[in-house]
Amino acid sequence: PFAYAGDVAAVKSVDIVPYREAVNGFRDSVKARVYEYVVMGEKGMDNSVVLRLKEQKTDLIFALGTDALTMARDEFKNMPVVFAFVLNPDAVIGKDIDAALQGNIKGIDMIVPPLEQFNSLLEIAPKTKRIGVIYDPSKTQDVINDAAIAAKSLGLTLVPRKIKSREEAIDAVSDMEGKVDALWMAPDTTAITRESIEYMLLFSFRNSIPVIGISDKYVKDGALLALSFDSEDMGRQAGEMAMKILEGEDTTHIHLLKPRKLKLSINLNTAEKLGLNISERVISKADKKYR
Repeated sequence: PFAYAGDVAAVKSVDIVPYREAVNGFRDSVKARVYEYVVMGEKGMDNSVVLRLKEQKTDLIFALGTDALTMARDEFKNMPVVFAFVLNPDAVIGKDIDAALQGNIKGIDMIVPPLEQFNSLLEIAPKTKRIGVIYDPSKTQDVINDAAIAAKSLGLTLVPRKIKSREEAIDAVSDMEGKVDALWMAPDTTAITRESIEYMLLFSFRNSIPVIGISDKYVKDGALLALSFDSEDMGRQAGEMAMKILEGEDTTHIHLLKPRKLKLSINLNTAEKLGLNISERVISKADKKYR
């Protein structure tokens, strides 16, 4: 039997399927004893988790989700932490994310490069020229800047609409009528709510324009496509990073890694409603197809 590199606490913000898949991937690639915890209970934060972690010998924390990372940051100042599934890590770690990530906290980014998403859209809807997006500048200005550059490099124009609160989302989308021929869901917690998603999908069908969803879940609900990361592989990637830390390798050059394995989901029913003929080549590339 191999020697264990240490004891790792996999701390999930909540107990959901993508987190479980990631923990499975993590277990695959880390030669350590992995203990699982869930931070948020029905009544809010479960403080007993912190006590149990402090009592037990723990060499590293694998934090899944914002609540788990926040707890690790506040309660375990010097412990190595590897995180995943955190939409706005700089909101948790502080604006100087590079300095923080050179220290004890490292992670896998949740943001799928906009260039890859727009490329996938063009393969399915090649006539697209203007992509609309709503966003909160205090949350995702950097992502929008990257997206504008990515769009331009593909001969597209990004049409961004700034919002400051969730209440402004629906008006911002309806204001784009006639000005865009696709909508993109940016990974922005102000812009993406149940109400705004429902409205985007309604807007999409009323105006016959496609929506790029954030994940497979939205494609199931009617978005044309989504390019999202593979949860299990993201866990595997986090495990490889954790092993380097546990084995004492120099990891100061590792900050935030991009998810390396992406999955394409397409809604063929939506494509038909939008009058799009998707080639067999593109359909065969899709990991998930909804009819």
